[in-house]
Amino acid sequence: MKATTHTELYRRYEKTLNPRPPVELILAISGVKQGFRKKIQALMSFGPSAIVALIGCVTVHFSFTLQELAGSQVGGADMSQSIQSTLGSVTENIYRFMEIEQFFAFMTLAWYGSRLIADDRRLSANLLYFARPITPMRYILGKLGAAGTFGTLTLLAPALLICAQAAVSSPDWIFLTDNNGVILAVFGYCLFWMLVMSSVILAISSCVKRRSLALVAAFVFTFLTHGISKVLAEATDTANYSLMSLLHNFHVISRWLFHESNFITDLVQSNSGMGNSTGDSVQGSFAALGIITLVSWIVLYRNVKRMEVIA
Repeated sequence: MKATTHTELYRRYEKTLNPRPPVELILAISGVKQGFRKKIQALMSFGPSAIVALIGCVTVHFSFTLQELAGSQVGGADMSQSIQSTLGSVTENIYRFMEIEQFFAFMTLAWYGSRLIADDRRLSANLLYFARPITPMRYILGKLGAAGTFGTLTLLAPALLICAQAAVSSPDWIFLTDNNGVILAVFGYCLFWMLVMSSVILAISSCVKRRSLALVAAFVFTFLTHGISKVLAEATDTANYSLMSLLHNFHVISRWLFHESNFITDLVQSNSGMGNSTGDSVQGSFAALGIITLVSWIVLYRNVKRMEVIA
């Protein structure tokens, strides 16, 4: 056998190392990339939200178009008023489609968010993460950024798209002049929804090691508490029991921000049993969601801190 000598060329590293790399951004991008790894699954998750956004844009466009055509005819004021009472105002249409978008956003967020921390525990990835100079809070913010991205794609982006279509379709940009606070309300409500739901799902994900258990727990916590609170509120005739439900609290807040009554939404809400009662309180809903978020962060930080100690 002929002896050979292997030589290696060493090059001096001329760049500078970042003493504080953007770990939060790196974790968020990694979580989003892992979620989009399966293309068919991603299409099935984000497709319904895109379809609802498209329908919302078409509805808003035709609402302005029909009102403009009716206004140019004889007796157009009465006809325009009739069209608006039937289809609802632009704000009402935004509210209506946001109610639908929230369901698909929750499904997507629960599907992808339930694995963000549970998979790290199952694969012992925390041994690698916390061997680096990373704090539990930076780890949590990175996972929250990934969950917020999924919420943005399924709730915030479609809602803003409908608002943009309303601004473009309205004559002389009247939507922006007469409803200048609607876009800010949509933006603030979507951010609040994503913060609360992401915190709850990440807290559940941090408690278990399997994604399937976290997913089931997220659905049970959201829908079972809603059913139980509804039964207790009706059985005891006490509206305060409804504050246990995430869905009810978000519904009360969204009605307070956007709702203008028309027969379509009144019919839908009466059939779903989520109409406002006289005992509903916006302040109570904000307080209940704030308490739920605080408890979720306590559970989340405690579990992540334990992962750091184990590492």
